[in-house]
Amino acid sequence: MKFFSKYLLLCPVLCILLVTKVFSQQKEVIAGSVVYHGTVVDDQQKPLPGVSVFIQERRGQTQTNKKGEFDIKGSKNDVLIVKMPGYFTSQVVLSIGDSLRITLHSAPADAGEDDDANIPFAVRKKRELSAAVTVLNSDAIPQLPTNDLRNLFSGRVSGLYQAQVGTAPGTTATTVMVRSMNSLSINNARIFVDGTERDYADMDLSEIASVTVLKDAATLSWYGLRGGNGVVMVNTKKGDPTRSYIRFDSQVGLQEAVNLIKPLNSYDYTRLYNEAVVNDGGTAPYSQTVLDAYRNGTSPYLYPNNNFVADYLRKTSPVQRYAFSMGGGKRTVRYFASVSYLNQNGFFKHTETPSYNSNISYKKYNFRGNIDFEASKYLTVSLNAGVRIENRITPGTGLTDVMNTIFNTPPNAFPVLNADGTLGGASQFTKNPLGLLQQSGYVSDQNRVLLATLNIKQRLDFWVPGLSFNVLGSYDGVGNYISGLSQQYTVSDQTLATPQNYLTASPVGYRTTTYGNNALQNEFWAGFDYDKEFGSHSLKVSLRGQRFADKAPERLDYRNQGLAGRADYSYKQRYFAGFTAGYSGSENFAPGKRYGFFPAGSAGWVISEENFLKKLSVISYLKARASYGLVGNGDIDGDRFPFESFYSRNLTGGGYSFGSTPAATNSATELNLGNPNLTWETIRMLNAGFDARFFNNSLGLSADYYYTRRSNILTGSVYPSLIGQSAGLINLGSVQSRGVEMSASYTRRINKLTIGLNGNILISKSKVLSDRLVGVPTYQQTVGHIAGSTLVFLSDGLFQSQAEIDNSPRQTLSGKAAPGDIKYKDIGGPNGVPDGIIDNNDQIRIDKSTLPHTYYGFGGNFQYGIFDLTFQFQGVIGRTVNIQGLVNSGPSSFNQLSLRRFTPDNAANAEFPRLGIADRGNNTAASDFWLRSGNYLKLKTAEIGVNLPNNLSTRFGLNNARFYIGGLNLFTTNDLGIGVDPEIQIAGRGTTYPYSKIYTLGLSVNF
Repeated sequence: MKFFSKYLLLCPVLCILLVTKVFSQQKEVIAGSVVYHGTVVDDQQKPLPGVSVFIQERRGQTQTNKKGEFDIKGSKNDVLIVKMPGYFTSQVVLSIGDSLRITLHSAPADAGEDDDANIPFAVRKKRELSAAVTVLNSDAIPQLPTNDLRNLFSGRVSGLYQAQVGTAPGTTATTVMVRSMNSLSINNARIFVDGTERDYADMDLSEIASVTVLKDAATLSWYGLRGGNGVVMVNTKKGDPTRSYIRFDSQVGLQEAVNLIKPLNSYDYTRLYNEAVVNDGGTAPYSQTVLDAYRNGTSPYLYPNNNFVADYLRKTSPVQRYAFSMGGGKRTVRYFASVSYLNQNGFFKHTETPSYNSNISYKKYNFRGNIDFEASKYLTVSLNAGVRIENRITPGTGLTDVMNTIFNTPPNAFPVLNADGTLGGASQFTKNPLGLLQQSGYVSDQNRVLLATLNIKQRLDFWVPGLSFNVLGSYDGVGNYISGLSQQYTVSDQTLATPQNYLTASPVGYRTTTYGNNALQNEFWAGFDYDKEFGSHSLKVSLRGQRFADKAPERLDYRNQGLAGRADYSYKQRYFAGFTAGYSGSENFAPGKRYGFFPAGSAGWVISEENFLKKLSVISYLKARASYGLVGNGDIDGDRFPFESFYSRNLTGGGYSFGSTPAATNSATELNLGNPNLTWETIRMLNAGFDARFFNNSLGLSADYYYTRRSNILTGSVYPSLIGQSAGLINLGSVQSRGVEMSASYTRRINKLTIGLNGNILISKSKVLSDRLVGVPTYQQTVGHIAGSTLVFLSDGLFQSQAEIDNSPRQTLSGKAAPGDIKYKDIGGPNGVPDGIIDNNDQIRIDKSTLPHTYYGFGGNFQYGIFDLTFQFQGVIGRTVNIQGLVNSGPSSFNQLSLRRFTPDNAANAEFPRLGIADRGNNTAASDFWLRSGNYLKLKTAEIGVNLPNNLSTRFGLNNARFYIGGLNLFTTNDLGIGVDPEIQIAGRGTTYPYSKIYTLGLSVNF
């Protein structure tokens, strides 16, 4: 902790010194400056509007008007920088009395200064890539306050599927997949930040420069065993040697809880409870007199009518974010620094006490300092360092406990407060929501995180021109400690003849501080790069060695290591060929079987450079590319070192039984059988696609076809029962997946109006080629179905009468069937043919999955004068959700959906089965009755902004100022019709924190 404290004290001091330096430079410029007038034109000498013009290493900039003209203050010998996307940057040394006319030369398509794409330990122009890679710059992402940064990228990157899983403040739970589900086990993509494996969910947007998604073997084979599920590469910002800047961003807003469960009032609840008991053959526990008392609101202490959702959950709560960043430098030293703060409050009511506030909240501070230093003509040292401080407050008994009490306690269980002011309760319901929030203390979960990466590059041009030696080392440290206050309350049931108390009260006291989740992660890469041009030929070669270790006190370390190499060749920037290979190993496999070789090759051809296409003016650019290769996936389920057999010592008579009178004896028992032949998943990847630009580069289109075949997937094995041990795992499974991925963009400027549109879509299909589910008949196996298929009973509506039951196959899933129960189809008995009995033999596998086969996104940005509008939609098709737990999860959680159940009066129109108390197995069995379309279209982000006019910005000493309103998760369309969000259908019910929208007011200022 002392280390972190010293570092945090250093960060503000460093920022102050850098700001002072920048401001002093600015004052020097103003003191001896004059106004320079100039015009910027293109290759055809036509004026270029909207060009950025600024003085090197100075703050502030201007833009050319519609005539291509600009005015800027400068001094003699200052370097004027002129930049515009799609053109090469021009640098002009100013002289007194110059009348400037500057020509910007257009850059080849996908080869401009803004067309860089990061691949493992290298940067390539997009034109040079023959791999399937998508790049998204952070400038295209709206500034919104969210605790999981990944939420802002949904729908923006082709081939990247991100689904929000967590909802509570401080929860960063998001599914991240590249392209589609390929494995039968782990499908999550690997994430690398600044060259080393770490997540970016908790980073601030001000830190990030770009996100790159690697999707085929041409790049993924570099990572060997870590590349099989795709890779998301994140690069943090660097200083710009041509200019210095300061930026401040601020957002304040509200989170709105949406799709909350709709509880019943006490009258409806007791009425339905009576019905459920009677349906189970019992006697209604609530008399008509009691029902009338609940309906009429008689005596709230004897007949309480609670709405715990409305009483203890707010509809809105505040959220705010502030970020300060700065960057700049010179050729020899470049820097970037940022500080940000996020404060996210929870939805709980009645949490404030004289001693504490137990409302869930999350505060996060991010510090970033990146510096690149030219130590000599040949030596460059780069240090990227980030510090994160997090503090999450939750109620003393835990978030899940509070949510469960609010959502699943019957409205008539007890009065929250008795007449004498004590907390109400009952023998079955001792958890009082007010007691949980006001008299259970709180938990403070604090994280301290240091992420540091050191990169050293030694150019060896004096030995071999174009050769360099590179070293990267990372240090990631996580420190966690939990503290807070503890307290316990007593509840009293005063409806009894003799009031009864439950639980034992205890005063406020300090919670025992615990330390956990501490971890240390190191990664090391070292090797050579060679980059040389020979006339029209270009050759770029990289070779690296790598070691990775993930350490924590409470477990064994995870380690892997290997070699990686890449060679890229181009001729006339028209023909491209590449070869990449990884030789990767993991300690989780048996000695002698720990390393694998994963080669891949790729090729690209810029067809538009050929004479037969140059005359087609409609085609500005066309490139075809293809790749094929092998990648591995070493993420296998199960315990560490699955090739070993493990044993447990039983010293208290818990072992095997021996003797004529069997008795357990002290012994060692076998825990599992190891499989020394276990190996990694091997993935063969084929990708073919093209990138095109039309109509003078205004319309862009990219498309890919991909095919993957994944083998050696872990499946179950069958051992003879005499072994006396459960089945182990073997590499028997295989899955093939194929799909089409497309993205398009359109940009156009019409006078003062600038239009930008984007869209992307991925359509995929998978098929299990081999698998083995132990103890499952052939027709219920996954082979021939999609990955992630579902085993269910096929429903045939609801039984309408006893006569229908008598004339149907006998259902044995849970006692005797009754009208209103789900009716199932007789698919097959033990011999595979219908046998008149509904049991587990009648389950079949259907091609329904929680993961979609199609996901897409589209959006736009428009700017007219000082006004702008941006929006982004995200959607999925082919996703299936199970709503059984939302509708029929037990009598304590009857809700508004329960009113749509089967009764004799609405038998033909009932949506859901009859209610029950005890025997519910038939209606809760896995069946297609409860499966619904999880397709949705979501307005993920939107912003409307207005920029301060240039004359006012200049008057206030600003480069630019922008005010805006924005939002996250603004609305969702879906087919469920039951008031839930299909992305997280359990949010706001059960034990899950509510899903939320975010509305913000924002300000961005650039100096």
